[in-house]
Amino acid sequence: MFFDSGLNSGFDSGEEELHLFDPGALTVAPQVAEQIPDAGAFFVDWAIRGLTAERAREIESAVNGRRNQNGWFPLETLDAIGSKGFWRGPLTYLAQMTADDPAILQQWATDGLASDQSSRIQATVDHLLHQQGHAAAATWAVAVRPRTHLDAEVLGERLLAAWEYNLGSIRSKDVAKAVRRWNR
Repeated sequence: MFFDSGLNSGFDSGEEELHLFDPGALTVAPQVAEQIPDAGAFFVDWAIRGLTAERAREIESAVNGRRNQNGWFPLETLDAIGSKGFWRGPLTYLAQMTADDPAILQQWATDGLASDQSSRIQATVDHLLHQQGHAAAATWAVAVRPRTHLDAEVLGERLLAAWEYNLGSIRSKDVAKAVRRWNR
């Protein structure tokens, strides 16, 4: 599904030459890791403001317990967290914070590509985002499009702006209430 054994014939068709490969378990490139914010760490820093140390540790433990082996926060761990109904745990806000991330990452990774080329990249980037986290997906996109010089710093800035916007309407007392309900 994610593997293409050869390179696109980029120069003949006027399309960009892609270096598609099966990502497997990726090692995050250091230059990408420096530019991409960690969704879990960002959320913990935001969510624990005004909470007691014990409640803050509970949130940090819940977030860190969902990390991938590579240390990054994969979005698939939020799939089972509901956003509607009476009970709203604090990780519901993490799911709300990252709701726009697939679209942001896919747009960044495919900027300027023809539609037939972009669909393969979008699918793989989305898969990696959900399985291995933001930095792994960005690492793969940079490797697949070496001549494009995808700027991970731009992606990082877009993610941060979306996270701040998505969390902007949530009050710290909403998080505190969610943590109390979570502990019942």
